[in-house]
Amino acid sequence: MSLFQRLWPSSLAGRLLLTIAFALLAGQLVNAALLVRAQREQALDRIAAEASVRLIAATDRLQQGRPLRERFGSRIERAPGFRLRRTDLTPDNPVQPDMRPAPGLVSRLAAILPSYGVPSTRIDAALMPAPPRARRVDRLAAEIGGRNDRPISKLALIAIQRPDGQWLSVRVPVPEASVRILATIIGQTVILYLVMLVPLVWLTRRIARSMGTLREGVAHFERTQEARSIEPTGPSDLADLTRSFNAMSARIAAMLNEKDVMLGAIGHDLKTPLAALRVRVESVPDDRQRERMVASIDDITRTLDDILTLARIGRTGEEREPVNLGALVEMIADEYRDLGQDVALADTPRIVVPLQLTWIRRALRNLIGNAVRYGARARVSIAQIPGRVSITIDDDGPGIPDDQIERMFEPFTRLEASRNMATGGTGLGLTLARAILHQHGGALRLENRRGASGVVEGLRATMTLPMG
Repeated sequence: MSLFQRLWPSSLAGRLLLTIAFALLAGQLVNAALLVRAQREQALDRIAAEASVRLIAATDRLQQGRPLRERFGSRIERAPGFRLRRTDLTPDNPVQPDMRPAPGLVSRLAAILPSYGVPSTRIDAALMPAPPRARRVDRLAAEIGGRNDRPISKLALIAIQRPDGQWLSVRVPVPEASVRILATIIGQTVILYLVMLVPLVWLTRRIARSMGTLREGVAHFERTQEARSIEPTGPSDLADLTRSFNAMSARIAAMLNEKDVMLGAIGHDLKTPLAALRVRVESVPDDRQRERMVASIDDITRTLDDILTLARIGRTGEEREPVNLGALVEMIADEYRDLGQDVALADTPRIVVPLQLTWIRRALRNLIGNAVRYGARARVSIAQIPGRVSITIDDDGPGIPDDQIERMFEPFTRLEASRNMATGGTGLGLTLARAILHQHGGALRLENRRGASGVVEGLRATMTLPMG
């Protein structure tokens, strides 16, 4: 199982809330990316605007014969950022190959400068690190109110080649990305989660409560086959589903009751003439014929009993009671040993499990009886595993072909080579045993026991039952 499968909630409410939370987070990430991109575009617009103004002013001064740099007051020239905003006229391109190009600035300046009469044959732009600022500049900035807690770390160098071949360049400080955008996105995310997830938690809990009630009703019906009306709650779709289940379970319960009444009548109508026939057979003078008739009647009676038992599993109304499983198996093993059968039970601790005693006794007798009938002897062991208990029954018979094991659980299925009417099998023993275990929330598994050489040494039947 992957990490995602282990972390993914199993409940509907958990999956719904986690999916919505992930969707909101994905939306906020997209929003954050768009905001960062917009902030970057605004920064490029501001840099391009300042560079355009300075290049236009410098071009005007050059055309008027005025000096490129004009002297201002000494305090202004020493103001923060003034020395970084340099304007130079050089014979060579100041943009070096090792600088990071800024094509966004080039495209913006190419659209602005020609409309203001700034001639150029080429425009270059790149980003470069800003020189460190001296402490005395910081003190002066504090005096004139120009202090900035975020010092400038990068400069944009923009250079245009004039028609005379010289390069006119300006340096513009690049504003640092504001951390306020991150705080804004985090605040938006928290508000979205509070506004959307809190009502959703309430709604999903209400839906989950209604579905839990419906689930308990379904489990009760599966366990007892008795219809129990469930109060429709929750959204209209779930309420309609609950009403439909109530109607369906009522119809099924009525059909099962009719089936029980019919089976009881059939059993009575069949057993009465069989009992009368059994009495009449005793008057047959031929001993051999009489024994064969009695055996046939007994086979029919056993088959009828098994059919009626299989049909009534889960509808007897018998309550579960604490049963010492080791003592129960020992009692059944003693019954077979008293009949001369080879049945051995391994030492087992005291294990108490809530069971329907009559039905579990029937399942154990069927399995142990099969083992001694078709495998000469039965070896029984009980083991407790976390949350469950298993009962293993081994025999020394010929086993069952692997492709036929699952088919053996079907009613009236027998292997002609070993399991036929001559040995007393009706083909319902395994079907009954598995149905009883399923009714208890357990399972029954058959498998061939193989030796070191791979030869089948017998059949193993494993019963598993929940501890609670």
